[in-house]
Amino acid sequence: MRYITATRWTIASMAVLLMILPAAFADGGNQVSQSITMTGEGGYVSQNAANAAVVSGSNNYVNQDITQNAQGDYITQSAANAAVVVGDNNIVGQRVDQDASGNSIAQSGANAVAVVGNNNDVTQDVTQRAYGDEIYQTGWNSGTIAGDGNLLRQRTFAHARTRPIRRVADPVQTMSNFAYIMGFYNTVDQDIIGYAMVGSGNGPITQSGCNLIQTPEMGWNEFGQRISFAGRSGPGSEVMQSAKNEVWIG
Repeated sequence: MRYITATRWTIASMAVLLMILPAAFADGGNQVSQSITMTGEGGYVSQNAANAAVVSGSNNYVNQDITQNAQGDYITQSAANAAVVVGDNNIVGQRVDQDASGNSIAQSGANAVAVVGNNNDVTQDVTQRAYGDEIYQTGWNSGTIAGDGNLLRQRTFAHARTRPIRRVADPVQTMSNFAYIMGFYNTVDQDIIGYAMVGSGNGPITQSGCNLIQTPEMGWNEFGQRISFAGRSGPGSEVMQSAKNEVWIG
């Protein structure tokens, strides 16, 4: 049920973007590049960033990139890319890259895209790396594409490593990829990769991931889903891993 709720939230967000953001219109092709880079060091570090774009026309190129790097005691990193593209022969790239070193670390990264048209090429990537004591990582990609001959790549990667401490640390990783495709001759490729290593402590590790693809079409589509988790902790600890790949056709 949470994926249905997330889908409704994504569609509602895209509708709001269409109403409030100026759009670029051209048949000759639009090029939109958005980049945010953040570097912070201190006791309490909070980093928040977002890119949003609405583009209409043919031969569009949209690239959204957010990079966050932080060192400190208590770190919060939040990043999101959102794009709506209407037209043919579109290339869309969305990337979130987060790196943090500290005591308590919370990382959240998200990409959301809605594309209407044919021969679209979309890539979504969330990469998170953390080195500290208490680590919480959340990454997700959501893509909605309507048209034929589309290619959608979705990847979430999380790496958590705790410092060699005596007290308990418990890294938590939650990742998901969601795709809704309307049309034929579409290709969707989803990857989830998670690594979590606890230092000298015996803290529990929690890793969860879900790939979900939905399409009302009954044929001429190609879907690939992969999940890979690696968790290492002490002999008296728990490593809890849950993974699910789902494809709903028709």
